[in-house]
Amino acid sequence: MDVMDEVDGMDGMDGSSYDAGMGATPREPTKLGLWAAAAVVAGSILGVGIFIGPPQMASALSSELAFVALWVLGGLVALCGALSLAELGAAMPRSGGDYPYLAELYPGGVGFAAGWLEITAVFPGSLATIAVALATYQLPVLLGPAYDISFTAFGHTAPANVLWAAALIGVLSGCNQLGLTVSGRLQIAVTSLPIAVLAIGGALVLSGALGAPPPTPGHAGPADPAVYALAAAFLPVYFAFSGWYGALYVGAEVERPARTLPRALVGGTLAVLLLYLLLDAVFLRTLGMGGLAEVGEAGTAAASQVLGDRGSFVMAALIAVAVLGTLNGTMLSGSRIAQAMAVKGDFPRFAAKASPRTGTPSAALWIQTVWTLVLVAIGEAKTLLDYTVGAMLLSGILMVLSVILLRKRSPELARPFRVPLYPLPPLFFLAANTAVLAVLAIRGTMSVVVPFVWFGLALLAHRIFRRTGSRKD
Repeated sequence: MDVMDEVDGMDGMDGSSYDAGMGATPREPTKLGLWAAAAVVAGSILGVGIFIGPPQMASALSSELAFVALWVLGGLVALCGALSLAELGAAMPRSGGDYPYLAELYPGGVGFAAGWLEITAVFPGSLATIAVALATYQLPVLLGPAYDISFTAFGHTAPANVLWAAALIGVLSGCNQLGLTVSGRLQIAVTSLPIAVLAIGGALVLSGALGAPPPTPGHAGPADPAVYALAAAFLPVYFAFSGWYGALYVGAEVERPARTLPRALVGGTLAVLLLYLLLDAVFLRTLGMGGLAEVGEAGTAAASQVLGDRGSFVMAALIAVAVLGTLNGTMLSGSRIAQAMAVKGDFPRFAAKASPRTGTPSAALWIQTVWTLVLVAIGEAKTLLDYTVGAMLLSGILMVLSVILLRKRSPELARPFRVPLYPLPPLFFLAANTAVLAVLAIRGTMSVVVPFVWFGLALLAHRIFRRTGSRKD
């Protein structure tokens, strides 16, 4: 199977499984091969997080050892989460992300609340965070004077980064509307190029082939970081590795999932982890902890340090390409959750329909787009990041915990793939995520706590609506 066959095979993710009950003709999907599945995993992980995260971390830390250790820890946590979801996906293939699993495995509306959290926080929040970061750091370098635009309405002026972020969201929504084959080909194209070029460029810098001047002096974080600082520094790392969550979206779409899925997950996650560590080494060599703490985005700053203005432009272009891949994959996955919820009656029914021509869940896609644009307009990048990561932590904990619950509830269930060294990987994942959440809650990082409040309100709403429906019956 060649690359184009694998891309075309992504049609199985286009929502056709929902069409049969709505008048459309279901199609028999072609499964993803190993390389396509690994590209989806790697492309979902690689994004702007590795470039905007290190400066935030350097502001909280002064130890290079702690800095690197947190990236290794983040990679291990992501790997443990992905392996856990691989077992769940191989044993219970489902469409629509994690919503159908939570709805089936948890009582009392947990699936409903988690689904609403994902379609209002995790996916739109990720899209908004990434789009705003791209529009703030890379587009000014790439567009030059053409970047400076503004729009005034009702006495308020939208800055250029908000307008460009909104334009990116709109264009990519249009690409997804054209169908999965188009968005799938775009995904593979924007995954391979940045990984290859960033890896080669980073290796050249570290080898001395590209000379780097001494690190820029600056003010780093505290000399002896507290637990709070470590937890805060871990948030951008978690966000940078958030693509492990995408494992659930390829689990039911790969050939021989028991064999292909673990290889794709391990290979894709490890490849990005190694690339991240390579880039971190480049950042430390060219900027130092002090220099990192004083820049907004590490990739372009490091490239400028080594190659001047030309390096800034090249790095900005590479980052932009990688970020487009993350935006595209996130947009594709998020719309499928709303579609799955609509099929089950937990979201307005019209969102379940797919385009008869392209298979795209059009209503769900554009609902997601509108809400993302709202977040882009009202949220600052730091607040959006905390808000999104808080929602991701909660959803990830629920999903990985469901692997343990399913083992206890259905020990006889056929599991083509089992988590190695069980129960250590899921327990490690749960411990790491719970510890970060506890520290942040004690610290009072409200933007991280907000998703939990929203989750509780959704649970309450589900209970009220269910009681109301029962009385009517």
